[in-house]
Amino acid sequence: MAKRKSHTRRRKKQPLNWPLIVSAAVLISAFFLAYLTLGGDFLKEIPGAEEVKGAFSTLWEALTTPPEEQSRADSSAAGAAPVSGDGAEVHFIDVGQGDSILIRCGGADILIDAGENNMGETVNAYLDSLGVEELALAIGTHPHSDHIGGLDVVLSEHPAGTVVMPALPDDMVPTTRTFEDLLAVIEEENLSLEEAVPGTEYEFGDGTLEILGPVADYDDLNDYSVVCRFSYGEISFLLTGDMETTAEADLLASGADLSADILKLGHHGSSTSTGEDFLRAVDPAVCVIEVGEGNSYNHPHAETMERVEGYGCTIYRTDLDGNIVIRTDGAAWSASTGK
Repeated sequence: MAKRKSHTRRRKKQPLNWPLIVSAAVLISAFFLAYLTLGGDFLKEIPGAEEVKGAFSTLWEALTTPPEEQSRADSSAAGAAPVSGDGAEVHFIDVGQGDSILIRCGGADILIDAGENNMGETVNAYLDSLGVEELALAIGTHPHSDHIGGLDVVLSEHPAGTVVMPALPDDMVPTTRTFEDLLAVIEEENLSLEEAVPGTEYEFGDGTLEILGPVADYDDLNDYSVVCRFSYGEISFLLTGDMETTAEADLLASGADLSADILKLGHHGSSTSTGEDFLRAVDPAVCVIEVGEGNSYNHPHAETMERVEGYGCTIYRTDLDGNIVIRTDGAAWSASTGK
């Protein structure tokens, strides 16, 4: 399981302790030479030697495991244990070419989007595997089917205390069956529907989910995406829906705190999102891309990947990594993947 401490969020390299490194190398060399010369039986005569042997094996495995395998180590715990009390989890659920994110904090479950129309049962099964019965909050970032398509099916089985969606001008309100099905379920289940208002905060134990956008009117539904910043202790996540560079610029101009350790790239890594100025303001250590394998849009786009990789971010993708779970105790984070 990969783990990065993020107390200061600076990426400065720490100086190496060369005396300690040299001493350790000498001791390991002596141990290894004795082991090759005398065989494993010599350990029986040395008190505590089995522990030394175990430590040596662990060190050897760490030294010989490629860094990319270490950083993507699958703990086989992606979505395995619910959070109650201390700690928080953010699950990026693999729904193919779409978005679905589950936040677990303070005994509450918050769902953001639920993929395409055919992904509702996939999300339901994922929630059921975690023992989720009801949602404290559900957010439909914007009324495109790859984000809200499965939300009606999910809310039918896992009702939410509150549903949040962006306020749209009359001429932007969709007349699609997907959007109408979602509104129908909200009415049938008698769920509370709220407009996304920047500055609104929802508290879940020690975690806070703040609505940052949209902050203006647009001609594109993608830019109306509800943008959220979830923070737990010193660790924060910025979740952007399909927001594109026009809305990014407006959000930057609004003065909102966009800094985050983990950034969910907008619009599945499209070239129309995650501009240089926006990326610099967020200053993430990790970028997550929710994207379908072999999708017809060629997401994520090469120019976006070059920009993010050049910035030095660790990248997780649902098409390559499956379900991605990032856990935090408020001071550090760790990631596990489903593939």
